[in-house]
Amino acid sequence: MSTLMPWVFLVTLIVLGLIAAAQKIGELIPASKQLTDYLKQTEGWVGLVAIFLSLYWLIFVVLRYIGVMLQHALLSWIVSVVCVAVMFSLGLLLANGQLKEWTKSNEAVTGLLNKATGFLEPKREMLGLVALILSLVFLGRTI
Repeated sequence: MSTLMPWVFLVTLIVLGLIAAAQKIGELIPASKQLTDYLKQTEGWVGLVAIFLSLYWLIFVVLRYIGVMLQHALLSWIVSVVCVAVMFSLGLLLANGQLKEWTKSNEAVTGLLNKATGFLEPKREMLGLVALILSLVFLGRTI
């Protein structure tokens, strides 16, 4: 695996956290309002990137090295699994508009998407803050 990939994962997690928790971050850090407003313009595409990146990370990192990580780095594996789950959840929330547009002819997929986003939407801000905290943990683990 490339040494660049963990950094791409980390930056994506930070951007997802900033977009999802934009209101709370704006209250805590008023100077960040311009950045979060800029990032919110691209939230759909960031969500799509997050979905694909979380699936890539799940397959090629979390599942590929599961034996070694469970034996020697259990906490690191747990952090990776939680990061992937949060990234995928936020990706679904942010890319909801694009995914519904692309799957509007398939009722089963649209219904499943509505269920998932209905469950996750009330937790959006909390997931964004968790993503920012996990990005700090992941940064400490990466360095």
